[in-house]
Amino acid sequence: MIQVTKTQKSSITLTLLLIVLSLVLPSNTLIQSADFAFFDWQSKQLSPQLIADKDIIVIAIDDYSLEQMTPIAGRWVWPRTVHGQIIESLNQQSIKAIAFDILFAEQDIYRPDADDYFNEVLNETNHVFFATLEQKVTNDGGILLSKYPKQLGLIRTPLANEATKSSFLLPTAINQKNWQLGTINFESDFDGIGRNYDIYRELSGWQMPSLPSKIINFLKLPTSKQQKIKLQWHGNTEQPYKTISFYDVYQAVNQNDADFLTQFTDKIILIGATASGLYDARATPINHHLPGVYMLATAVDNLKNQSYLSPIGYPIQAFVTVFIIIIIASCFITNKSYQKMMITSLAAMIMVSSTLIIGSYQLLQQQQLFWLGSAFSFMFISCLLFALIYGYLEFKNRQQTLSLFSRFLDPNVVSKLLKDDALSPEQLNKKQILTVLFSDIRGFTELAEKSEVEQVVKLLNQYLNKQVNIIFEHHGTLDKFIGDCIMAFWGAPISQQEHA
Repeated sequence: MIQVTKTQKSSITLTLLLIVLSLVLPSNTLIQSADFAFFDWQSKQLSPQLIADKDIIVIAIDDYSLEQMTPIAGRWVWPRTVHGQIIESLNQQSIKAIAFDILFAEQDIYRPDADDYFNEVLNETNHVFFATLEQKVTNDGGILLSKYPKQLGLIRTPLANEATKSSFLLPTAINQKNWQLGTINFESDFDGIGRNYDIYRELSGWQMPSLPSKIINFLKLPTSKQQKIKLQWHGNTEQPYKTISFYDVYQAVNQNDADFLTQFTDKIILIGATASGLYDARATPINHHLPGVYMLATAVDNLKNQSYLSPIGYPIQAFVTVFIIIIIASCFITNKSYQKMMITSLAAMIMVSSTLIIGSYQLLQQQQLFWLGSAFSFMFISCLLFALIYGYLEFKNRQQTLSLFSRFLDPNVVSKLLKDDALSPEQLNKKQILTVLFSDIRGFTELAEKSEVEQVVKLLNQYLNKQVNIIFEHHGTLDKFIGDCIMAFWGAPISQQEHA
């Protein structure tokens, strides 16, 4: 029958407590922070290895375009004529879809002809999409969703609440008959970083499609049934998708450069701002200042190619975390030497960490997301707690052993024996051939009878101290004092070849 010590029982109790905590704290902010940190790091490493969809092209309103377009169209905001000219020309290239990551929220009261021309061009096409934003409403603000025009594209489900209100920033510069709208709301996690994108906005039973899902539905491609997807990032961290400056496209349109414009044939074109002065940067795992149009492009890419991430189920996540806690606890419970405990636990942590990082990285390549934060957090917490508890017990045991054996051995020798683990019960409880010394003072009884007590005690103290020093000097073990007699032995616990 296996005998379980009190310390082992306490360790098993601690292990069970850690397991319970790992099961009830998966949504803890600290755990989620660790999850996000590992996910962001891996995404940044993996992103350059994943090829961005070549069918997606970004026409960037960048700093270069703002500078070059100033003599032509003035300062931003440009007249909508320039957008109309580009769309009119690109329509001749069999474009799959064009989407503006720009909010045309106000009519151009100074250049109404520009808006009219823009809308005339839009009348001739059905594949241009525009952005809208769902705005937060306070108190009794907003408009009843049932009152919005059908061109907004709201979907009424059987669960729709007729009393639901909301507010959308609408493209009033665009005629309603030309509206093909989708939301571009940026939804960040609690740390301010965006890792998800809406398929639709849920509004008490009403659904408002996002701009990416609107494009994918138009292309008659399958889309996700989820409310939002977790993005997998592709391409480099600065400019993930093929990007052409707005000015260069505008010049090619004006010069009728057919060779330049053929690169847009059968492509999905996203027009958005990347200029630093237009403040459309988003915090993402791969870049904390990524222009929003690239986040839109990533969402379109993910939906088009079904490459968005699917998190591993909670039962598997929990099982892995519990298994790791048990491994770390076993390293301490099954070993008797603290040194071995630390070596085996550190080795286990290295092996587990390597396996988790490599395994989760490979899963990420297969669009499977394994959150590392919980597993790593409880691995380090477990190791730290057990190391502190067993370290304290080891220190306490050493202090007791040092105090005990220093009465019989040279304290320096005791420290060495403790270091070599030569004073453990296993080492001491064994048969050994010894050399035993009995040494007393000749004529001590007669001497004691003739002397004062104080003199006898002083004499014994001087004598015994010198004898003990000599015994310790020759690595002997003091056994006991018997009056004036000293009993000592050699051969244990210090091993000696010729102790006799």
